[in-house]
Parts: sequence; structure tokens; C-alpha cells
Amino acid sequence: MKLTHDTGRAAQLWVSGVLGRLPPVIDHAILAAEPDGDGWIIVMREVSDALLPRSRVLSRAENYQIFKAAAAMYETFRGEHIEGLCTLTDHYALLSPATANRQRSSSPLMQFVGRGWEQFADVVPDDVAAPVFAILDRPGLLARQLEGCETTLIHGDLWLANLRLTSDRVVMLDWGLAAAAPPAVDFAAYLAQSGSRIAATQEQLLDDFRTVRGERHDERALRLALIGGLVEMGWLKATEVEDAPNEAGRAQAAADLDDWWVRHVREALETWSPV
Repeated sequence: MKLTHDTGRAAQLWVSGVLGRLPPVIDHAILAAEPDGDGWIIVMREVSDALLPRSRVLSRAENYQIFKAAAAMYETFRGEHIEGLCTLTDHYALLSPATANRQRSSSPLMQFVGRGWEQFADVVPDDVAAPVFAILDRPGLLARQLEGCETTLIHGDLWLANLRLTSDRVVMLDWGLAAAAPPAVDFAAYLAQSGSRIAATQEQLLDDFRTVRGERHDERALRLALIGGLVEMGWLKATEVEDAPNEAGRAQAAADLDDWWVRHVREALETWSPV
């Protein structure tokens, strides 16, 4: 919260009525929010019965349900200005090497992130690693490019740990990183974190995202967001390679990073690059 200048973003989205305007297919599970000193108390409904266990692999159809729900949100808030959202500069700086170095002593997560970026530098070719590190040093470079595209309300932390599925709704939890951005920013981070838990190829997921966006799809924003996906989660993709429990897992993680992410980001960098 401190790192993204959050003074109670999720609670304020509830109090302001923004979450109340989400399309019916999305359930935020919040019942009330009240100020409590310099913080907030958020009261939520119990939704653990719809929990997705870490071992659960979603079908392509189940994942499409998530994409459709998110697309309905993007359309509802398209072009709208909402106060207090996370900036894309803060979004991309949150898990940067500089942040990890500052927070290492107090955060086990940041120790993990810092080590991941060291591994990233070792396993990713320099023509891709150098632009990624340039953006991590100055995240506003990429943020400004994305802010020049059509923006809407995005969840900002869309991955399976923050999602639940019911028969007709998608539960979306943890709105603390909600931002104004092109929808592709949500998609890229989701793909980087949760793509391996969906019974579909990444190319199929790309096709599904394009399909669900329809005429609203912006291919330039998608290319920029895929660069952002590696800026945001490159440390994680590198640790998946280095820390795989066996040779088969290492080969699969390396193929994901080298054959998909590096290839797609390299292509995107032909359109725009910070260096």
C-alpha cells in the first residue's frame, strides 16, 4: 500500500459507489467499508466455497468466463476518470529491482523478487533484458505509452489467487491495485502469473482475449502490455526456470520464458522501445 501511495483504495472504491457499478457478472464480495483512524475496516462476505485450489487447472471455457466478466467491466468504465486509482508508474515500479533492494531487510517477498531479477539478467537475452531493465529504472516511460491508449478501470492484480468462480459469476477480490489503463495490462499480468493453470496454449488465450474485446481490441496496447507483463513479472518467470524441481519442469519453464515471452516482447519492442 505504501509503495503505490494507497490510502485505502479498495474501501474508497466501495464508498464512492464505483464497485457498486460493476456489471452483475462480477461479485466483489464487499458488504461495507468504514474509516478506522488512519485506515479502513472492510467487511466482506464469505466466498471460500468458490475457492480455486492451487492445484486446480481451469478449462479454456472457464477461463473465457473470467475474460468475459472482465470485458464487461472494461466496457462499463471505458474512458471514465476515477479518483484515487493506482498509477501505472507505481504499478510497474512495485516489484522492480530498486524496490526489492530497498525492502529486502523487511520483506521475504522482496528478497525473492530481488533474486529473481538477478536470475532474469542471467537467462534472458540482452536485447530483451536491457529494455526491460530500462523501464524498471524509469517505469513512467512505459506508463505514458499505455496512458496514450484508451483506458478504463482495470483490476490491477488479476490472477487466480484473487478470483473465485461460481456457476454464473466471477468473484474478484483485492482491489488495492485498481488502475486506469488499457485492459491488456490486466491480461498480460494474468497470463504471466496464471497462464500455466489454464488448459489452453498462450496463443489460444491471446486469441480469446482478442475475441472477447471484439471491436474494442487495441493491438498496440496489447504489445505494450506484453512488454509490461515481463516488466512486472519477469522476476517470477526467471525463478520458475531456475527453481524448477526437475529437468522436465525447468525445460517447460524455459520454453515459456524463452520461446513465448522473449519472442513476443522482442516483437513488441520493434514497435516501441525505451532504448
